[in-house]
Amino acid sequence: MSRAKIVKIYYYSLFLVVLCSGLIACNSDNSESLIQPDTEENRAVIDFDEMVLIPAGEVTIGTDEKTDLTFGNEADSQVIFVETFYIDKYEVTNGQYAKFLSETGHRKPKFWDNPSLNAPNQPVVGVNWEDAEIYAKWAGKRLPTDIEWEKAARSIDGRLYPWGDGYDASLGNFDDDGQMDGKFDGYAMQPAPVGSFGKGISPYGLHDMSGNVWEWVISTLDDNAIDAYTTKINSKLTNGIIYTIRGGSWTNGPGDTRTTVFYIYPAQCSDHSSSVGFRCAKTP
Repeated sequence: MSRAKIVKIYYYSLFLVVLCSGLIACNSDNSESLIQPDTEENRAVIDFDEMVLIPAGEVTIGTDEKTDLTFGNEADSQVIFVETFYIDKYEVTNGQYAKFLSETGHRKPKFWDNPSLNAPNQPVVGVNWEDAEIYAKWAGKRLPTDIEWEKAARSIDGRLYPWGDGYDASLGNFDDDGQMDGKFDGYAMQPAPVGSFGKGISPYGLHDMSGNVWEWVISTLDDNAIDAYTTKINSKLTNGIIYTIRGGSWTNGPGDTRTTVFYIYPAQCSDHSSSVGFRCAKTP
């Protein structure tokens, strides 16, 4: 057999091997896993700046079905009309915040050098309300109001969690029955990369509205809710303004991660938390 024919047969055989390998890969099980692997390929397809349009309409805020809460509070149920707004699909990440720091010279978050908390695709933490507000303005956005955040998280059907009315420890980054060891969600003692729990999204497609990190909002609590918690908030006022965080975090369980829960928090807290971040909103 000639050398030319041998070379031709070799390359034809190599082509068949590559083709068969591709067919096997295409026919393999491509079902979505609950927690997507943290790879460069997966991160590349996420547009961290993506915003979702929340249409105008009425929404039920608060609940009359109270539960035991460790940190938060819940207002009584009421129906409120909310104007159209945009809100970030994901919590603001360390990668986004790094660009903000580079362009503005703003001070770094408290945990900026902590390897458990500073991955580019993890939500930024160690920021107070002013930090979040300044970032939002720099980005051409603003913080969501308390009511906007709740509508985005629970939709018009008034669900208690983004996915429905029942708590499910596998649908977000929670406290793993108080152990925070990652046995249910795969993330021990730290926030998960944003967008890690695709099956736990809100009806509007928003990620991490329950668990992962608490989120700063512009408080719009009604007078009745404020009166009900006067004792708790008196020591936590900043210039007469009440600030709240929403959604619970990786340090919280089923009670404080309900969509109805708000936690009154010092806006200029010197002990910035490793479980508090934010996402932005925008008026059309």
